[in-house]
Amino acid sequence: MGIQIRDLHKSFGDKAVLKGFSVEAREGETLVILGGSGSGKSVTLKHVVGLLTPDRGDVVVDGDVVSELTLDQLFKLRRRVGYVFQFAALFDSLSVADNVGMGLRRHADMGPGEIRERVADCLEMVDLVGFEERFPAELSGGQKKRAGIARAIATRPQYLLYDEPTTGLDPVTRAMIDQLILRMSEELGVTGIVITHDIDSAFRVADRFAMLHEGRCRFVGTPDEIRNTDDPVVRGFIEGRPELMEKA
Repeated sequence: MGIQIRDLHKSFGDKAVLKGFSVEAREGETLVILGGSGSGKSVTLKHVVGLLTPDRGDVVVDGDVVSELTLDQLFKLRRRVGYVFQFAALFDSLSVADNVGMGLRRHADMGPGEIRERVADCLEMVDLVGFEERFPAELSGGQKKRAGIARAIATRPQYLLYDEPTTGLDPVTRAMIDQLILRMSEELGVTGIVITHDIDSAFRVADRFAMLHEGRCRFVGTPDEIRNTDDPVVRGFIEGRPELMEKA
């Protein structure tokens, strides 16, 4: 059924970040949400998993209104929605294997052997076999990102949310992360939402684009449609031409 973001409003103090943002991530697609720093992209993702509550509007996942879920229902939702944090958010005191398996250990229906097998499968999928006993301080930036993806897919989610997955990475590593995002979609069949201001990465992974600008959805469309748009704000952003945005 996908994820519907409907007329989402969110303010922090007197600063309105989201002012009626609406967009839908359709089942099986990778939706890329573009926007400048501070535009509300990360704020939007946090609403999807109930880390933030909207001032107005709804986020609906498979027909469930997230803000209306009980705590138990919210925990179940988070098993279906994997979250890849911007800076991986690995626990420094835990090994890679323990980081990847931490969500699984909360599930009473999985024994230690099953957890080890699942962790091994996830690390193989992100090409981190042999890294099980390493700690985050021993990993490169790209390896941390891959470990974060492994942790996100460990519960076999239907959805994956990626918060700036290529930030701070060199061009080769960025391309590797993009290939992993495509692999998650093709091999696991997950629906993905990627938030980024990395235009090259965005075009590599997107089935559709949405642009968040001034708290609202400025554009929704395919890669071809965004390349050919006449909207000066959208063109200015994807082409790196601020003068176009200033004239809009």
